[in-house]
Amino acid sequence: MASPSATFCTTLRKRKEWNTLPATLLGDPKRQWQEKTLETHDLALALSRYSQEDNQEFFRLLLLSSSDLLDPTTSTTRIERLFHQSGGRNVGIIFLLHDKAPGKTGTIGYMNLQANILGVFDMPILPLYSIASFQQTLDKFRRAVSSSTKPKSVSSGNPAVVLLPYCTLRPPIPEHTRNILGEEYHCIAELAQAATTPDGQVALRRLLPDPSNSVVDEVIDFWAQEYCTE
Repeated sequence: MASPSATFCTTLRKRKEWNTLPATLLGDPKRQWQEKTLETHDLALALSRYSQEDNQEFFRLLLLSSSDLLDPTTSTTRIERLFHQSGGRNVGIIFLLHDKAPGKTGTIGYMNLQANILGVFDMPILPLYSIASFQQTLDKFRRAVSSSTKPKSVSSGNPAVVLLPYCTLRPPIPEHTRNILGEEYHCIAELAQAATTPDGQVALRRLLPDPSNSVVDEVIDFWAQEYCTE
């Protein structure tokens, strides 16, 4: 039987990157979604725990993408409002890595957002590879939040580990290749530097010997595309 008390904001229908999501949520067999006008957030999920006053607790989320970051004032204002509504308790962001715009990805946008809110707003940022993987991403996050006794301790993880599988034209990067890259490059910025400089590209090809060079080419082309579109 579907679980009640999950809501999404009706304005998602008017947002290009998210306008297909309402139909997916309303068809969710695991959870009963309601469509409402929400002032400070895009999603609200009921948690299994209750407050000291026996009130149902909710986790509130913003849905953002690189397109939203084109207007930094608006996106920052939304983050501030959500954070201060509950003093930073039970709030977070889901960030879409792949925009609908042809050839546009949001890896750099995700990293910039992480850097901008670091030390200012203590809230997790969950990377979402595509709308198709939304339910899976949300279910994993909801289980983590519901099992945590300290909501603010829920983390989106090390950005380098989280994003590395998607730093290629054809994600995910194979696990063995990810392990090699992770040992050599300790952050995404180091990998980006290698992929966008002649010396770095030579080092990448030596690090990942591949007769066809397809894996390295896809990593290099991915970062060339990122810097062209961001």
